[in-house]
Amino acid sequence: MARGQKGLMDSENLMGQMREMQEHLKVAQKELEKEEISADVRGGAIKITFTGAQECKSVEIDPELLKTLDAAALEGLMMDVINKGLDRVRKHTMKKLGPISGMGR
Repeated sequence: MARGQKGLMDSENLMGQMREMQEHLKVAQKELEKEEISADVRGGAIKITFTGAQECKSVEIDPELLKTLDAAALEGLMMDVINKGLDRVRKHTMKKLGPISGMGR
């Protein structure tokens, strides 16, 4: 086989592998959109749920908590639970997509 033909075959093989990887990523991303990841603070007094696509799906706040907090304290807890939830979503996404994309190595 001539040298140019081998290079062409290698390129075609690489392109095929890339297309396959893209298809696997699309499927995994669709699955992530359906998954839910939650985080909470203060023993569940505030709970937030995200989809694997990093969209907020729900926020739950125990009404009893509101009787004991001022706005600044509530804002701080909300930031904590949002950041905790997004961190969990990112880790879950890397766990799911990393092996497909080669990023989790």
